[in-house]
Amino acid sequence: MRWLVALLIMAGVGVLAPNTARAQQVDGNNEISFDRGKKNEFYIAPRMRAIVVPDWLLGAFYEEHASHWDDGPNLAYGLEFVWRKVDAYEISTAIEYADLSMPSQFWLENDDPANNADYTEVDLQLLSLVVSGYWYWDAQKWVSPYVGGGIGLGVVMGEIVRYDAASGSACEASLGGSDGFASDDCFGPDGEPHPNSIDQSSRKVEESVPPVIPVLNVTGGLRFNIGEHAIAKLEVGFYDYFFGGVSLGGQW
Repeated sequence: MRWLVALLIMAGVGVLAPNTARAQQVDGNNEISFDRGKKNEFYIAPRMRAIVVPDWLLGAFYEEHASHWDDGPNLAYGLEFVWRKVDAYEISTAIEYADLSMPSQFWLENDDPANNADYTEVDLQLLSLVVSGYWYWDAQKWVSPYVGGGIGLGVVMGEIVRYDAASGSACEASLGGSDGFASDDCFGPDGEPHPNSIDQSSRKVEESVPPVIPVLNVTGGLRFNIGEHAIAKLEVGFYDYFFGGVSLGGQW
């Protein structure tokens, strides 16, 4: 992560440094005017983000639950097309695929008795299309802080499947016990449930998951101009999940 810290420090120095004046020219009346150049720019940027639905948010609804990043990173991949009105704003259209899966674990809703816990498999992905607007400040020729937001739609893929603990099993008896919510009686050395711990016939697909959901985008970050035709962006925000990410692209 040292490269990320160094890049952010460089950006901060660049923002505070005095900006170079625009090229000047003198017209026939000896009045100074400025050559502002082109008024529209465009760029396309593939991006990658680390994403999470934090435990404190899940904890508002569930006493016990799985967590993102417990069995590896949750990532999102996308592609963004941007029209930039120079000295004004940016309009972005982005498509993004996000992996929202979690490791299988017992989930228990708040205020439910422990024996109501379900062994739950969360295999969800979100494919979204979002239109956003951003406001930026060209602090230096090479760096621009920006903030903005937008709205779009996301198609929910995958499913959530719930199972009951097997009736009369040691696993059922140990749910909510003193040695942990679900003890080793429920799981084998590989972390998978014992065959006699889960009632496979109780399989229930969660029907409350909507096929399409609204997606809200709130984002802030830094854009770096690399030469004349390349850019890099560092950004953090909310996209129906919290994220931090990087994108690299080309502009014209």
